[in-house]
Amino acid sequence: MKNIRKEENKKKEALYERMENVKDYKHREIMRYLIIGVLTTVVYFLVRFSVFSLVQSGLLSVVVAQIAAILFAFATNKWFVFQNQAKDFQELCHQFVLFCLARGFVFLLDIGITLLTVEWYSAFFIDIMRLEQLDYTTGLFTLPFLKPYIGNPITLNAFIFALVTQILAIMINYVLSKYLIFKKEYN
Repeated sequence: MKNIRKEENKKKEALYERMENVKDYKHREIMRYLIIGVLTTVVYFLVRFSVFSLVQSGLLSVVVAQIAAILFAFATNKWFVFQNQAKDFQELCHQFVLFCLARGFVFLLDIGITLLTVEWYSAFFIDIMRLEQLDYTTGLFTLPFLKPYIGNPITLNAFIFALVTQILAIMINYVLSKYLIFKKEYN
């Protein structure tokens, strides 16, 4: 009887240990994804607001930033986050197409939010958030590296909604990447 209990306890301990290993792996994967998500967001913001400062077009800046972010995110998610190795070139192309389609959904979401909040109804959102009442001559607004992006009500409004969109994008893209694009094959 004691041997049976010892054996059961060993099995339970082994199961708990495997569960902890899975938790550790998932935590590491999520941390890698968050780091890459932040870096992808930095790439996105740098490209988006650099283009916006040059051409003053919300839509063109979104398009260029999305392309840059998609290319950066595919490579880093595939090899660093999900540590996925394609079996062949065809699988790599398939993953890239799926990745682009998934990112295309987020791209359309970004364009929709930008159209509504920056292009068409920016005055409404600036008014609702009372962005014109802020003092843009003090604090963070005066920092040379931030001023082009948040230094007036128009750019601050664009920045706020770009940030909201990127937070949604990180969550949506993780789920699609993990469970659709780079899913692990278990035998």
